[in-house]
Amino acid sequence: MQRRTFLALLSTLPSTVWAQSSLQDMQAEANRRRVIFLAQVRQMAIEQDPAIYFSAADPVIGAATAPRTVLVFTDFNCPYCRKMDALLQQVAQAWPNARFVLKWQTMMADSSASAANFALQVWQSARQQYWQVHQALMQSPIPITQQAINDIAQRTQTQHLLNLAEPAALKASVQLGQQLRVFATPSLLIGSKMMGGMTDAKTLKATILQWPLKP
Repeated sequence: MQRRTFLALLSTLPSTVWAQSSLQDMQAEANRRRVIFLAQVRQMAIEQDPAIYFSAADPVIGAATAPRTVLVFTDFNCPYCRKMDALLQQVAQAWPNARFVLKWQTMMADSSASAANFALQVWQSARQQYWQVHQALMQSPIPITQQAINDIAQRTQTQHLLNLAEPAALKASVQLGQQLRVFATPSLLIGSKMMGGMTDAKTLKATILQWPLKP
């Protein structure tokens, strides 16, 4: 995540800067812009409508009564998202201090949108089957194929939820990711701080406990 952010920031530099500056100068300029960028992300996070944390259309890992809510920008075709998903399930099961709201993204492969679409339809209309579908998608070979999605639907008796129009929740999640400059998945919005890439349970818990009890 940090490398992608660094490269993204470098790409904003004018070509004359590339020609006239040393690598050290460019790194310093990229770091300066990164500080500005992170400040902008924090401000945008603060200004978001609180409803983004409590939409009934978004799948949630953890208890509804948890005092803190973390937004998880994730993708079914992302290998690190799969590891993060397992970590979040583990943390939420044993730790009551946070709930994790899944904001599906579609950047990793063409089938990311199809998988997220199907999963969100199941969450909305057949919630008892959702976690079975969720785990099956997370365990499918990458990139997930349409045939794999069809097979999962057949096994879970949710074929009627295939190939439906894109749910508003998916469009809203992708737009939110773009607004918050989510360059890669997994990314977690914890308070006004964006945490990118993998972490461990201890670091995740400590980071969550650093910010106030809202949202």
